[in-house]
Amino acid sequence: MKKTIVVAGVTASGKTKLAIELAKKYNGEIISADSVAVYKELNIGSAKPNQEEQNEVTHHLINQVSIEEGYNVAQFQKDARKAIDEITAKGKIPIVVGGTGLYINALINDYRFEEEEEHDDLNESTEILYHRLMEEKPELKEKVHPSNRKRIIRSLQRTVESNEGETPVYDACVLFLQGDRETLYDRINKRVEVMIENGLIEEVAKLIEKNPDVLKLQAMQSIGYREFTGFFENEKTQDELISEIQRNTRRFAKRQMTWFRHKTKSHWIDIEHLDTVYDIIDSWINTK
Repeated sequence: MKKTIVVAGVTASGKTKLAIELAKKYNGEIISADSVAVYKELNIGSAKPNQEEQNEVTHHLINQVSIEEGYNVAQFQKDARKAIDEITAKGKIPIVVGGTGLYINALINDYRFEEEEEHDDLNESTEILYHRLMEEKPELKEKVHPSNRKRIIRSLQRTVESNEGETPVYDACVLFLQGDRETLYDRINKRVEVMIENGLIEEVAKLIEKNPDVLKLQAMQSIGYREFTGFFENEKTQDELISEIQRNTRRFAKRQMTWFRHKTKSHWIDIEHLDTVYDIIDSWINTK
């Protein structure tokens, strides 16, 4: 099996920096497993590697599609596996980095997806999409709330995950970066403040200027963007916006830890002692 390093971890744990260091040390290229950084227009709120970082090491699956198109785990699996083949063919090590647990598991294990039905336009209003879903899958009426746009879209795409998702398809060394709650939450809070300083509000304002309904798109339901609903209508202050993004990010980090603890076999690495990863990787590389 092809060898692949996976750098996973909660939001703001330092995954990008470590992945770049590993790529330099072990002659690797980076594959982003981030469901937000894949979008060309979402830069600040996605915390994607800046241009200088992207110039240091070759990155794949960043700025892959437009927010108008949408992207899902089945597409990621196909694109990432192609990237792994290309990187391995060069004699390099693929380094997958991201915090989207489903993306990572679908990549390194034998998840199979079956697109039963395609919808060219999932950018209609939530009300219209829900109506369409009820026509196609009335049995989901008790399971999908009419205002849960993300769940509605996922159900419409009808991407079916098979039960055969436990067998690895790569020899993957999975590292999960974690730290004590206080340290992580402090990093998260500060990172959101830096995003605002770096122009997150202006980034969203420009997207709305181009498309007044942009916040309804699937891509904009991610944390750091969905909280802008009502902001430009003066329904919330900037301080309230910041607090909401911070709170939602902290909650997401908690869910990430739960996901990886129960669904992924990985080496848990303390963010205060990242030097331990090198012994782990060296030992793994030397194992056939």
